[in-house]
Amino acid sequence: MIRRRHLIAYSCAMISLLVWQLLFYLKAFSGLSDFHSDLVYTLGSQVLCMGLIPAAVLLIVGKGNFTANRKLLRYQPPRDKKACLLICVAVMLLITPFTMVFNALTNLFFRVIGYKRVYPVGTIYLGVGDFFLMLFFSALLPAVFEEFCHRGILLSGLEDHGSEYSAVIVSGVFFGLMHANPAQFVYAVFGGMLFAVLVIKTNSILPAICAHFANNAVATFLDYSTQRGTAFGRFYDKITSGASILSFGVTVLVLALSVYAVIKLMQYAARKAPKPIVQRKLLGTVTLDGYVKNGKPTLCDNACLIALAVAEGLLTAILLIWGVAR
Repeated sequence: MIRRRHLIAYSCAMISLLVWQLLFYLKAFSGLSDFHSDLVYTLGSQVLCMGLIPAAVLLIVGKGNFTANRKLLRYQPPRDKKACLLICVAVMLLITPFTMVFNALTNLFFRVIGYKRVYPVGTIYLGVGDFFLMLFFSALLPAVFEEFCHRGILLSGLEDHGSEYSAVIVSGVFFGLMHANPAQFVYAVFGGMLFAVLVIKTNSILPAICAHFANNAVATFLDYSTQRGTAFGRFYDKITSGASILSFGVTVLVLALSVYAVIKLMQYAARKAPKPIVQRKLLGTVTLDGYVKNGKPTLCDNACLIALAVAEGLLTAILLIWGVAR
């Protein structure tokens, strides 16, 4: 069964990632500098945990059928190339204000509750070379390997013995849990759902890879600009750190406009895709197929996902409590 095969591969990826994260929380690489520790963590979590391990498991349980796996993971041209290009460019542009504003609101909320970041400690940019290095590690690698693991392996597994509607929601939640970072959870859940809709409606994983890269590249650029004190960094810091009612109003307005634009974009993508057999709207906006093709998944089918959700949810909750208490 496709669902069970893919969820086994995804579970192996997440278990190895949990072990890798615990090694860093327990200071197993304390001899490295913060910068090099961040690079080692990214290489291990992306290339090994969400790349080589699930790919090897998928090939073993799938009996080495490269062609079938590539088709299931949607590594193929989109069904409408012109529409896909328009969607990719639009998502890249819309993610910039969405990322800026959502990060500002998240940081404000955690300052209010007294949450202190546990990990990672953050990158210290000594020059433009560090920026391009982090662009590779923090934007390109996650776009390739996190999409392979979540919108490739997990999403396609959930769609077998499941509906598009449930697959989008569940894959988004697990994408948020995967980060093991309370500050990223809500944002990552909605981002994961957005990427999943893009994959389903274009029948290709490529738009999600592009959008994911754009999102992480923006975050890296904002960190670099703020830390190095560039003109844009000073402007961004002034807007997002202001405590005035006007600053808060502008922040909320930009976020609302960004969300509205993203919703319209998803609706446009849905119009280019085949009509669902049983229509069900995601968050009351985007129409997905609510039809379960091969029957509803059993408890046995979902056992590994339930165990993963408990483990990753506990880790995220512990980090939140630890961040507030310390």
